[in-house]
Amino acid sequence: MFNLRMYILVAIFGSSSWLSTNSVWQELSLMVVELPEGWNLPSYLSAVVQIGSIGPLIFLILKKCTTFDFPKAPLIQGMLILITICSLATAFLWDKTAFIFGEERSISLIIIMFFMALVNTTSNVLFMPYMATFHPTYLTAYFHGMGLSALIPSAFSLIQGTGSYDCVKNETTGDVEPHYLPPAFSVGVYNLIMFGWLILAVGAFAILHWGRHLIQFKTAPSSTVEWDFDKEKHEVQLATSDLPADVLPPLQSQSVCENKTNDRKGFARYCILLCYLAFICIQMNGVVPDAQSYAALPYSQLTYHLALAIKNVTHALACFIPIWYQPTSLRSLTTLTLIATGFCGYIVLLAFQSPYPFLHHSFWGGFFSVSAAIVSSALQSYLRTVFTAVIRDDNPESDSRLFWCGIFMQIGSVIGTAVMFPLINFAHIFKSGPACD
Repeated sequence: MFNLRMYILVAIFGSSSWLSTNSVWQELSLMVVELPEGWNLPSYLSAVVQIGSIGPLIFLILKKCTTFDFPKAPLIQGMLILITICSLATAFLWDKTAFIFGEERSISLIIIMFFMALVNTTSNVLFMPYMATFHPTYLTAYFHGMGLSALIPSAFSLIQGTGSYDCVKNETTGDVEPHYLPPAFSVGVYNLIMFGWLILAVGAFAILHWGRHLIQFKTAPSSTVEWDFDKEKHEVQLATSDLPADVLPPLQSQSVCENKTNDRKGFARYCILLCYLAFICIQMNGVVPDAQSYAALPYSQLTYHLALAIKNVTHALACFIPIWYQPTSLRSLTTLTLIATGFCGYIVLLAFQSPYPFLHHSFWGGFFSVSAAIVSSALQSYLRTVFTAVIRDDNPESDSRLFWCGIFMQIGSVIGTAVMFPLINFAHIFKSGPACD
C-alpha cells in the first residue's frame, strides 16, 4: 500500500546519491574562470570521479569473492555522513591550489571530489540493491530522488546566476579583456546550501531504516501487507478472497501475460539492455560532461551556465516520464537510444569546432548548443531510468539484477571518461579560446 511519508523519505534519500558531485558540476561555469585548469577542469573532475570507481570495485570483489556480509544500513549511513562533510569542506576549500609537478593544480577540489565520487559511484551498487528490499513503488521514489540530485543543484544555480562578463578594453595594455559580474551568491554559499540538504538526507535515511515505527501504516481491509525490515526483504500477501471478481483477469489473459513475461526473461535480451544502459552512461557521464565546456563556452559563459543548469532540470524531470510512458520493446528502446546518441554527437561536433563552432557569433548557435544539451540530458536520464525499470520488471524474482545495473552504469561511465580524458588533455582534440575575441 502506498505511504506518502515513506515515499518522501525515500526520495530525499535517493537525492543524496549524486547530489554532491552534481553540485560541483553546476558551479563549473564559475570555477573554470578561477581555477588553473580552465576549460580542461571538467575532464579532470570526470577522471577523478571514475577513479572513485575503486569503491564499487572493492565492493564487488568482497561481495562475489568472499563471505563477508556487509552491514548495509550502517555503511550507507556512514557514506551519507562522509559526503555531507565533503560538501561542507567544498564551501571553504574549493579554490585552494598547490603546485604539483611544476604546475598549479586545484588540489583541494580534486581530493574532495574523489571522496564524493567514492560514495556516489558506490551508491550505484549499494543504494539500489538496498531499495530492492522495498515494494517496487518505492524504487520509483528512489529514481525520482536521483532526479532531485540534479534538480536541486541546478535550481539553486539558476537562482545564483552566472558570472557573466562584459568585454572591456584595458587602458594600460590596449587588450580587450572580460570583466566578470558577480553572481547573486558565492560558490561557498552555494555549497553550504547543498550541505544543508545533505543533512536532510542523512536524517531521512536514519528515519527510513531505524525509525521505521514512525512511518508504519495500517493496511487496507482487502489486503495484508507485511514489511520485514530486519531481514531487509518484503512480503506482500494478498487476501484474494476479499478481492472483487473483476480484479482477477480471465484465465486466457493470464496465459497471454505469462507468455509475454517468459519472452522478456530471455538472457540475450537482458544482456542487450545492460549494454544499452552502459552505452547511455558512456554518453551521460563521460562524453557530454567532458565536451560540454568546449561546445558551449565559445558562445559565452552564460551559454555554458544555462547548458549546465537547464539540462539538469530536464534531467530530473525526465525521471518522471516513465510513470506515464515506459516502452518495453527492444525496437522502441533502440530507436530512443539512437536519437539520444545523435544529440550527443552534435555536442561533440561543436566541441571539435571549438573555439569557433557552428554559428559562433549568432544567438542561434548558443541556442542550439543549449537545446542539444537539454534534449540529450533528458533522453539519457529517461533511458537510464527505463532500462533499469525494464530490467527489473523482466525478472522481478532476481535479486541481483539491480546490482548488475549499477555495475554496468559504472562500467559505461569509466569507459566514457577513459576515452575522453586522454583525447582532451594529451591529444588536445578540443581547443579553448579567449573570452573576448
